[in-house]
Amino acid sequence: MKYQVSEIKNYMENWAKDKDQLSWDNSGSQIEFKEFTDSVILGLDLTDKLIKKAIELESKLIITHHPMFFSGEKNIIQGTYMGNNIISLIKNNISVFSYHTSMDIAKDGVNDTLFEKLNLKNKNILAYEDEKAMGLVGEFEKTYSLLELNKFLIKKLQVKKIKFYGREDKLIKKVAILGGSGADFIYDAKKSGADAFITGDVKHHDGQKAYENDIILIDVGHFYSENIVLEKIKSRLMENFKGLNFYIEEKSSFELDI
Repeated sequence: MKYQVSEIKNYMENWAKDKDQLSWDNSGSQIEFKEFTDSVILGLDLTDKLIKKAIELESKLIITHHPMFFSGEKNIIQGTYMGNNIISLIKNNISVFSYHTSMDIAKDGVNDTLFEKLNLKNKNILAYEDEKAMGLVGEFEKTYSLLELNKFLIKKLQVKKIKFYGREDKLIKKVAILGGSGADFIYDAKKSGADAFITGDVKHHDGQKAYENDIILIDVGHFYSENIVLEKIKSRLMENFKGLNFYIEEKSSFELDI
């Protein structure tokens, strides 16, 4: 069954509202056509691989978490990576909608899904930015050693390797979480009383801050802390658009298995 792309857009924007995105973000329509589609391509990032998959499946809609246009494109030049992507999308009338910080913040969005995936309870807000809720704090059902927590997170998030920063003798019960790049909120995590802070894109000096402030900082990877929301998007769209087909990017398009 085919649906108007605009119908799906309206549903998504009632869920991950444009007004809820942070001031620096570019969530929402990236490219939009008045088309019908019987399928949706879901991915964390807009890549040439996703575009090829959309063309192969004759899908007219790609939904991503990270915006296609973020740094401000000033030209479209054939032969360049971005130029070729834009030209392919336009030639094939494929719309692209992105829901970034609007989906981070949304109920049932990235952080709620991560909270649910880790079986946490006693939910509280981690911090605020632009008067928007950023991240969550909760508690595991049991207290974990670092080795036990490592095995648990690998299983739950399907990540191959996790990096831990801090002091080795810590036990973990209360945690702060923030999908994507959240290390800037380490002091908020410490202030919340969390034993550990789970996020992605942790740098060397972020690890040093964790050690100095006696909190465990856990880097599960940017991709693995956010891609869990793709299944949530699929399930909600399936409930509301019967017969719609889906393709989901299950691993990062640019992370090599070597």
